[in-house]
Amino acid sequence: MSDTGRDVRVTHHEPAAARLGDEMFVFAPVSGRKGTDDCGLFALDGDGDREWSHPVAPEDCAIHAVADPVVGDLDGDGTLEVFVATTERRVTGFDARTGDAEFSYELSSYGYSGPLLTDFVGGGEREVVVVDARGEVSVVHANGTAAWTRQLDAYTWGQPSVADFDADGDRELVVGVAGGGELNLFEQDGSTVWHRANLTETSITWMTTANVDDDPAREIVVATRGGSVVAVDGRTGRAEWTREFEALAAVRAVGDGDDDGTLEVYATAADGVLRNLDAESGETEWTTTLTTADVQMMPPPVLGDVDGDGDRELVATTNDGMVKVVSPSDGQVVATYSRDVVVYTHPRLADTDGDGAAEIYVMYADGRVVALSAT
Repeated sequence: MSDTGRDVRVTHHEPAAARLGDEMFVFAPVSGRKGTDDCGLFALDGDGDREWSHPVAPEDCAIHAVADPVVGDLDGDGTLEVFVATTERRVTGFDARTGDAEFSYELSSYGYSGPLLTDFVGGGEREVVVVDARGEVSVVHANGTAAWTRQLDAYTWGQPSVADFDADGDRELVVGVAGGGELNLFEQDGSTVWHRANLTETSITWMTTANVDDDPAREIVVATRGGSVVAVDGRTGRAEWTREFEALAAVRAVGDGDDDGTLEVYATAADGVLRNLDAESGETEWTTTLTTADVQMMPPPVLGDVDGDGDRELVATTNDGMVKVVSPSDGQVVATYSRDVVVYTHPRLADTDGDGAAEIYVMYADGRVVALSAT
């Protein structure tokens, strides 16, 4: 357990984790009260001790101070960087080992989702793709200059994604915004492939993607504040199926967790129930109640091999502080950890010690990261 605890329980962004040579690093985004020095990005070693930190100034400290960090090699020099958007209204890239700033780009608002590091515009070099909370989309070269920007003029909370959604051989960028359940698909040059307003009645808050059916287009699965889960065809932008659950639905993991040859979407909602949905039809395969407490929300689960047996498990956090390892085949809970502190986000899975099993890194709302082993 890290020593980054705070007396205000507002931190709600996931940590990142990576292995740097023979060392493991965890990057914790910590929020706090305005006017304090609580906020910052903290780099932790394998024992949870601080290696370096990037503090956010007291005037910028807030509950959204540091968004989801992402680790990657943007400039291709063989060393990893960690990128994060903050309430300083910029996205910054730091040398993952030393914390030296190597990249900076100014945003129109604070960051919320994690940036993407990918060769999106073509040419063989990676760009930083970032969407800030007010809906400004920026594709930025490694030298800090913008390839293009678009302003959607709406709050944006769901994680954007890059893939060949319309099966035309080129990759696109999908961005979902809060107002009116709006989805946008952009070409590499920033032109619009399609735009769907009022796809759902309430704000899109979570988003994931996968090719879930027999056609070559990739689907976009969104979850909304009102409780809808909707699968959208990436070529047309039309809804393929819709399910309605309790308020504050959430999705992230899509995969064939039960090895039956078909993909599943794993969704939660504010009723504390985890649902396994057939990804092609949206039909329910099984449900599991993760908590019966009167929770404020429920993060979505993630999928990965956490016990080293070669099969993937679901790992779910509950808003009332529990971490549960769940069998994807039938929903059985096989392991549980608990703290009396709320959790607002899903865990991060990464095999940082090289033993073949992913460790579970959980960001609690008090700013502490807890590292767990499922074995």
